[in-house]
Amino acid sequence: MAKIHPETTRGPQLPPLRLLRGRSVTCGILFQVCCFVCAAVFALFVILFLGIESASRREIEVSVTDASLNNFTLLPMTDDTAFWIAYDMSFNITLENPNTRIGVYYDLLDAYAYYAFRSFSAVSLEPFYQGHKTTKTLQVAFEGHSTMWDEYHPDFRTLYGEETRDGVYSIMVVLSLSVRTKYCNIKYRQDPPLVNCYLRVPSRSMEGKSHDATFEATPCDTLVIK
Repeated sequence: MAKIHPETTRGPQLPPLRLLRGRSVTCGILFQVCCFVCAAVFALFVILFLGIESASRREIEVSVTDASLNNFTLLPMTDDTAFWIAYDMSFNITLENPNTRIGVYYDLLDAYAYYAFRSFSAVSLEPFYQGHKTTKTLQVAFEGHSTMWDEYHPDFRTLYGEETRDGVYSIMVVLSLSVRTKYCNIKYRQDPPLVNCYLRVPSRSMEGKSHDATFEATPCDTLVIK
């Protein structure tokens, strides 16, 4: 039987402890660098995607396509400093959403009628949802009477007298909205600026005489969405 000498019997040689530590540190650094690069690439992709989507968003186009002014009468009151105005008018307001991926929830929608830069009537409209690439027409009607005071509306009577002779009135319709924009399943709430519509609306009749003037479709301020 062969003798085994301890001094000549050796197992597999282990690498120096210092070398193992060096490789472990190197692998850790490489792993952290890979994680950082992946995170940076993902963040860059998200920023690029959001930038493209933001650049592709288009404003909601608003216009008044038709208007009817059946009555717009100013009458004095017993108090010389005040007067009474009766009105009956309606408007078709069109909202066009040209976006291919964005829908709009109109949660609050109020319409105000102005004359000589003074509000004389207001109505609230029903909330609704407008899908992408669609057009919605709102029928807005103002009917009733309101009291004005010369002290606060000095230009009202003057402008009214001039435009009554012409049979065409400068009416401004203002839309106040609170909306949510929808992209996929993500919704954003926002309160955009007021939408102003400066209109020249012919009266249907004055003192029993018909007018030949017709209303021309008029663009309003655009509705800015973010």
